[in-house]
Amino acid sequence: MLTALAIAMPSSAQMTKKDTGNGPLSERVSKFWKKTKKTLDNAADQVRKEFETENSGLRKINGQYYMNIYDTNIYKGSDVDELCRLCRKEFAAKYPNVDIRSCAIPQTDWETEVVKKDNQVSAYSQTLYCYIVGRDGSEGFINAKFVFERQKKVGDTVHSKVKWPLWIRTDVLTNDVYTKLMVND
Repeated sequence: MLTALAIAMPSSAQMTKKDTGNGPLSERVSKFWKKTKKTLDNAADQVRKEFETENSGLRKINGQYYMNIYDTNIYKGSDVDELCRLCRKEFAAKYPNVDIRSCAIPQTDWETEVVKKDNQVSAYSQTLYCYIVGRDGSEGFINAKFVFERQKKVGDTVHSKVKWPLWIRTDVLTNDVYTKLMVND
């Protein structure tokens, strides 16, 4: 699917006879750029729709996909307070007037994956997700997702921080959407 999309994009954004006809160069370039941008925007929408499904852990409400609301911290590692502090700090910097209601890591431990190089195990990658829910006045809520990723090379004892934290998604929720997300279907 993505290969077909990558092949189709350049051909649909090529200049046509109409684009290369008479008129100032700046006007023709502007038309070409707008056509190219529209093609890329459409491609991005198609890719987003392909990944945003109930199978990706998102819930569809009123025709839109939203992350689940996590308000219970399951992770009990010794670094839990520091990880939540880092996420809260980033969230508060972006939304200083939003009241943070919860910071939760809804997994029991780091997810570990094997990293291979030339078909040999070369490292281990570990991932942890953190969610922050904040009250945005009386109008609604903001639900943010952060990821922490660290790697350890085979034989090493020290983890290197790869993403620490990386803000990967934000959902702005109306009160109605928030209420529907809080109900477990």
